[in-house]
Amino acid sequence: MAHELSSTTLKILDILNDCKVHAGTDIAGDLHISRTAIWKVINRLKHYDVDIQSHHQGYGLKSPLILLDKKKIEDLINDPSITLECFETLPSTSEYLKDKIPLNNPLVCLVEHQSKGKGRMGRSWASPFGRNIYCSFSTLFHKDISEMSGLSLVVGILTANVLESLDPKVKPLLKWPNDLYVNHKKMGGILIDIIAEAYGNCTAIISVGLNINMKDAELEGVDQPWTSLEHMLNVKSDRNLIVAQLIQSVFKGIDVFAKHGMEPFLDKWKEYDLLENKHISVSQGAEIISGIARGINPQGYLLLELLSGEVRKLSYGDTTLLKNGSDSSKRI
Repeated sequence: MAHELSSTTLKILDILNDCKVHAGTDIAGDLHISRTAIWKVINRLKHYDVDIQSHHQGYGLKSPLILLDKKKIEDLINDPSITLECFETLPSTSEYLKDKIPLNNPLVCLVEHQSKGKGRMGRSWASPFGRNIYCSFSTLFHKDISEMSGLSLVVGILTANVLESLDPKVKPLLKWPNDLYVNHKKMGGILIDIIAEAYGNCTAIISVGLNINMKDAELEGVDQPWTSLEHMLNVKSDRNLIVAQLIQSVFKGIDVFAKHGMEPFLDKWKEYDLLENKHISVSQGAEIISGIARGINPQGYLLLELLSGEVRKLSYGDTTLLKNGSDSSKRI
């Protein structure tokens, strides 16, 4: 079930963000609401595993949370053609947008917590409350589905550009087809769903997950090294500023993609390519293929050079960088 992010929740967390203990009566008095209303918000946040300590003196937050602010993001974007919806919790931002199709105008869905966040191949995506960016975009393309290959790579490039602009310490790399890495650790991912429509058009649901303020989080079921912006900068970032930049960058970039395809992005992909000239394996269902990654072609397909010298063009698959094939010339 979808729950919009209420102003009461924002106000209570704004008070608790100093990480001191606040009496329920004081919060109630400041916000002119009942203690029961406060108790309901606190319990709901605890259900999302937000670390709020309850004392007989009141409530205290272990570490501050900078929540999404729809009005602030809209002001930063300053584009009335983009509709923004912001929620406290959803099963999945991408599934929410799928249920909205057909759509005439671009729609962006943001959420503080996902109960059933999705990655590629049906994998789950860890989505702790109030820490990261869980964002889906819906936009109509006047293209056939066959012309949409490479979109996930373009969105990856646009996302990496935004992160790189935040601080010189952030050096993102992209692992074909949709993962974003920093310092050998996963920081984010892209998920693309394409839905065919009439007259050769299609709708793209573009989902971006980015680890932002997650330095001290304990994630169950995550089986690979991960990092966050907070790990790199050692401060908590205002996700509103980052997501506004991301929205602007993605819509500007996909407009270029809609007109010119992958071609304008090929040089930038080469800068960010984690795999080029590395020994990798590619899993395609039951088949696993090994070889040397030789970049991508103009359609965004991975070029894999086999031991025989043959170069295969791969349109999908899960890639793994093999340890005995590293190349120190890349930014890793």
